[in-house]
Amino acid sequence: MSILCAVDLSRASGLALTTASRIASTFAQRLTIVTVADPLLAAAEGVRSGADPLALLRQALGEFVDETLGAGASAQHQLVVPVGDPSTEILGQADAVEAQLVVLGTQGASGVSKFVFGSVAERVLRKTTRPVLVVPPAVDGGPMRTLGSMEEVLAPVDFHDHALDDARIAARVARASHARLRLLHVVTGGTATRWTVLRPTMSEELAEQINGFRTSEMSAAQQALERLADEVGGAPGPMLEVAEGAVADQIAAVADRADVDLVVLGLRGVPGLIGTRVGAVAYRVLCASPVPVLAVPHEARANGSLAFLGPA
Repeated sequence: MSILCAVDLSRASGLALTTASRIASTFAQRLTIVTVADPLLAAAEGVRSGADPLALLRQALGEFVDETLGAGASAQHQLVVPVGDPSTEILGQADAVEAQLVVLGTQGASGVSKFVFGSVAERVLRKTTRPVLVVPPAVDGGPMRTLGSMEEVLAPVDFHDHALDDARIAARVARASHARLRLLHVVTGGTATRWTVLRPTMSEELAEQINGFRTSEMSAAQQALERLADEVGGAPGPMLEVAEGAVADQIAAVADRADVDLVVLGLRGVPGLIGTRVGAVAYRVLCASPVPVLAVPHEARANGSLAFLGPA
């Protein structure tokens, strides 16, 4: 078993590397660090400098690891510099080392290999069958509590067929990290301003009906969360919260307000098909979250991923 961290030699990816190193150390896992060389840029650099671009990048990667993790760290971990499409190579390396977890930063653009969240990390999430931990720049300067030592884990809950599976994975992460678990469901809804084109009396009547419906919906969501918490079990049981508004915004707001160190987000859909693995809401959560997001694809529930956390 091992953990794979993809870096691009930027400060943002240094945060991901620090996170991956701490997790690997806590759970006694091998750490593989990969940076991907773009074939055209590598060829151009070779022509320009007359040197072996991959040798230069390997040296730069080693220096980056030592600078980020401490002198001599590069000799303690496996460093890999493949050439090709970044998302494809990252996933290929994850398969090669049988990675239990892939760790990525959300922003970065430096060195021969360049990627930002909207491109490489998103493509990784669309194709992955392994859990991916996405580390945002917002963690810089914070306590950086990681898997194994956290205060609170937030699990957004959508009441679909795999809601219980998602909640149990989040509970497992929380248990292994000695953290509290918070289950959150967001009730979506608009505002009464959409009815302002109607007569005032009719607008008021519709607003009252909608508000009554929302109250009923939030009450039903609270009851559903309570039943889900009973199924998840554990002592103490999960904290429960129902919020209203835009889903991604509310998840980010709760993560920012509470002592949340990690959001655990289930991914659904068929890998490789555009729009199915990372939906619009999941994408916005990953972009907006002020804390790392552990994205767990449906396939990972059955293939023993995250086994280093201990028994399910």
